Amino acid sequence: MKQYQPADIRNVVVVGHSGTGKTTLSESMLFVAGATSRKGKTSDGSSILDHTPEETKRKAGVYLSIAQFEAEKKKFNLLDAPGYADFVGEAIAGIRATDLALLVVNGQHGVEPDTDRMNELLDERSKSRFIVVNMMDKENVEFPTVMTELGELTNNRSVPVYYPIGSGADFRGVVAVLDDKAFLFDGKNVKEGPVPDEVKAEVEEAKLKLTELAAEADDELLEKYFETFELTHEETVKGLRAGITSGKLYPVIPVAAETDQGVAVLLSMIAEFGPSPLDVPGPPLAEGETAEVSESGSPLALVFKATTDLMAQKFIFLRVFSGSIAGGDDLHDVTRNSAERMGQLYNFLAKDRIEVEKLVCGDIGAAAKLKTAEVNHTIGTKNSPEIRKIAFPYPVHEMAIAAGKGDEEKLGSAFHKLAEEDPTFLLEVQSELHQTVLRTYGDQHLDVLSDRLKRKYNLEMSVTKPRVPFRETIRGNSDVAYRHKKQTGGSGQFADVSIKFEPNERGGGFEFVDEITGGVIPSKFIPSVEKGLREAIEHGVLAGYPVVDVRARLHFGGYHAVDSSEMAFKIASIQAFKKGMTDAQPVLLEPIWSVSIQIPDEYMGDVMGDISSRRGRISGMEPMGSHQIIKATVPQVELHRYSTTLRSMTQGRGRFEAKFSHYEEVPRDAAEKLVEELRKEQEAVAH
Repeated sequence: MKQYQPADIRNVVVVGHSGTGKTTLSESMLFVAGATSRKGKTSDGSSILDHTPEETKRKAGVYLSIAQFEAEKKKFNLLDAPGYADFVGEAIAGIRATDLALLVVNGQHGVEPDTDRMNELLDERSKSRFIVVNMMDKENVEFPTVMTELGELTNNRSVPVYYPIGSGADFRGVVAVLDDKAFLFDGKNVKEGPVPDEVKAEVEEAKLKLTELAAEADDELLEKYFETFELTHEETVKGLRAGITSGKLYPVIPVAAETDQGVAVLLSMIAEFGPSPLDVPGPPLAEGETAEVSESGSPLALVFKATTDLMAQKFIFLRVFSGSIAGGDDLHDVTRNSAERMGQLYNFLAKDRIEVEKLVCGDIGAAAKLKTAEVNHTIGTKNSPEIRKIAFPYPVHEMAIAAGKGDEEKLGSAFHKLAEEDPTFLLEVQSELHQTVLRTYGDQHLDVLSDRLKRKYNLEMSVTKPRVPFRETIRGNSDVAYRHKKQTGGSGQFADVSIKFEPNERGGGFEFVDEITGGVIPSKFIPSVEKGLREAIEHGVLAGYPVVDVRARLHFGGYHAVDSSEMAFKIASIQAFKKGMTDAQPVLLEPIWSVSIQIPDEYMGDVMGDISSRRGRISGMEPMGSHQIIKATVPQVELHRYSTTLRSMTQGRGRFEAKFSHYEEVPRDAAEKLVEELRKEQEAVAH
């Protein structure tokens, strides 16, 4: 492949709901461009792009695939993102690394849950996009209906730039709306022809809307349009280009990727109207400004992906935003503040790679044998600013995991290596609960991680429901006297303590107060009393959970000149604590999480009812377009597998975020049953 200049590079990410034919479209683009001699199929495991064992097993994309090829005298850096919500992190990384998105829609189904989700992600990042209506050759495709749904999705900023001629088995061509020309399909090629009468009215309507949106994208054009209600062809093209680049206009292109129909037109459209790296703003910086895009400036790049091949060689994928990078360059890992020497650079076409000398401004490529660079690291010079990290959603699907006997340390090390390629999961060792919690985006994400553990490191893990970090406290007061006396021949043990126990303010923790007067307990033994109490609060009397928010006042006692010791007073205080807690109305506290649930309006009743059934409390609602954001507090124990439940309840259209808020007393009607379950759980852990 020859060296392309920034103006001739097109960085494109393919996103959409699962099952819309994204990978089929990507492979069709490769085939039509002549980059491959065959097209694979994800459905039968022959896909060129979805080639990993995890993808072949599932017959679906799991990772962000990269294909770099030449078409229409441009270099295409094509990133094919998985559609399942569990792998949204891959799509987010791909969106960050590119300048144009192809939002793929299934012509049979129209706008689906993750069409909406991906469009939101693109909106949040002000990303230019084309909307590709795929599967036009299938039965029951109603293009006008799909366009109505897209209008609702995009706030009426989507417009066909090519209008389909026929659908289903009769899908035989498209009309270029601006040029009043029909392009009839001949295999993967097209031939020009007249506009059929059957679509002339629809084409005229689309042309009017396209002209209006093009005018709105440019102030001068808008002023002229208000005066004359028309634009020249050249002016409309200018407005179309400006609207695409600014994200104010979304061209719609109908295709049938499985038979390559319309794909040549799509490639031409991307080459002519897709923004180059020089047309879009630079990336946001960690300090809040925007980096300058400069062909001649200092090198500045972001690592957006990492992968390891079957020979265990690691590759780091970079998007260069400024300057150029060549193999052997002495650069700097800005994020880690360490020197980094560039290894050999590559272009990739799925799993195949080609050596390249350098990556110019705006280009994408991979580097091997880097020492410190990881996903989200900035590569540049010592004086380079740091690019703002890719913001991945917090993983809310929690499961407890355990390795096989003797593999505990290996498991931690293996997950550390997996995190170099997948930064979207979190692993937390909870020593208090004797468990390791893995947070992912869902069951499929968890399954893929499990498969990778087995394939790469020959490790297996068991998965169970995670235990919840309950706490215990008291609601009432008690005053306990306890005498520890033991005679075993020779010197004995003696300690006498009187301790008042009372509630402390919520969040106040444990507080020890020494109220001894007159030396009834020598001062040298007071620390032993406190030490015993602090040891005792680690295990409450209800279910063995740590005790919080209790004040203990040591106010009286006694000692023996010979038999008293630090150990005796420690034992006495522990026993006094157990009795004092029992007498002071002990209660169970549970962690409460704040949740923010985003759902379409029509699911409000079901979701709010479900929250109530989980002992949750609604604290507020905020409208957001056709969606509602429900704010609530819910006990953590009730949130297990909630992400799966919410998806099922909302047909995949709902999502939520959650974070710890505070502890609350478990209601009496739920406490008794819960305490019994927790006692059994604690006994099982102890054994």
